[in-house]
Amino acid sequence: MKIYTEIPQNTGQFKNPVVTIGNFDGVHTGHRKIIETLLHKSREHNGEPFVITFRNHPRTVIHPGSVCRVITTVEEKQKALYELGVTNIVMLDFTRELSQLTADQFYNGLLVERLKAREIVIGYDHAFGKNREGNIDFLLNLSQQTGVEITQIGEESCGSEIISSTLLRSEIDNGNMDKVEKLLGRRYTLSGKVVNGAGRGGKKLGFPTANILTDNPDKIIPSGGVYAVRVTLPSGEIKGGMLNIGLNPTFNGTEVTEKFIEVNIFDFSADLYGEYLTVEFYDRIRDEKKFPSAQELIAQLKNDESLIRKILDEKK
Repeated sequence: MKIYTEIPQNTGQFKNPVVTIGNFDGVHTGHRKIIETLLHKSREHNGEPFVITFRNHPRTVIHPGSVCRVITTVEEKQKALYELGVTNIVMLDFTRELSQLTADQFYNGLLVERLKAREIVIGYDHAFGKNREGNIDFLLNLSQQTGVEITQIGEESCGSEIISSTLLRSEIDNGNMDKVEKLLGRRYTLSGKVVNGAGRGGKKLGFPTANILTDNPDKIIPSGGVYAVRVTLPSGEIKGGMLNIGLNPTFNGTEVTEKFIEVNIFDFSADLYGEYLTVEFYDRIRDEKKFPSAQELIAQLKNDESLIRKILDEKK
């Protein structure tokens, strides 16, 4: 996989580039349909596939001050695209200058003259350039002038719903991890550094936890509750675990703007402070709740562990 920070000048090293453009947050099953077509078309032309995407969401530049929570970090997006077979990824910083390029400037200046694209594959709702001028009608018109082929991909549905990053964000927010897995085509993950916590899990409850600070503040954290997860350790070993997202209500957690994430890793006891973990979500088993006493919480945690071990055994 080759990563470019700008659209490369094709001086003959790229044969018949086939290009798609988009934010591709999530690299979900709707995006996969585009990528599969991209790869198919590149084989037809005996060419190379290129995905042009962005490090930051365009909305944060077009509408300054807006917050756009991400499904995939830059690293996760690159990994997902590579695993689908994409060998060339152009990861642009979406800047004010880029947002001011007209569709004609982007198409002729960057895609045709600079990259020498052979074909462009776009999603059913995609448009590029200032004021989103570069829609399918624009592309088909220019295609007649430049000879660049254009392929538009239709929408992909899950039941009666059109698959989109917006739908995915909603399902992650609600903790519907089975639905999220169907929409993504893989399980949702979070990565972060293990930081110091209150230390109650091991000292008072007998369930030591690793407290995780996510490595991207814009990454979506699922709704509060208890989850069945698998944890990838720094060594690469994968362990089952139960993860809590919330405010620790039994111990008078106070209102905060960021969710608290802690995971009890099954059959593991080493010190992980300062290390990075990746958590893969399997199922949400219950809401977070306040228990009358630590003893009742311990009893619930034992039941949670039993149920989660069973879930993970069934979903190997």
